[in-house]
Amino acid sequence: MMMNRVKSVRALPDYMLDVVFRNGERGVFDCKPYRGYECFAGIWADGVFDKVIADHGTVMWPNGADLCPDEVYDNSIRSR
Repeated sequence: MMMNRVKSVRALPDYMLDVVFRNGERGVFDCKPYRGYECFAGIWADGVFDKVIADHGTVMWPNGADLCPDEVYDNSIRSR
């Protein structure tokens, strides 16, 4: 199975992400359901969430937290 790699990402208000996938699709991904996971604890601090980047096809933050590209693709609301 081919992963749905992330081409670019930017933070939106209310802990949402605007994501462009390498297949040309675009989606909005809600990160709020991940607030209870310890591995994401550092991204909720002021200004940290906004530092999100696309790196090697996935969504990452400077503290090392990342999201699987398939998780983002499968759970985003997409538009072309």
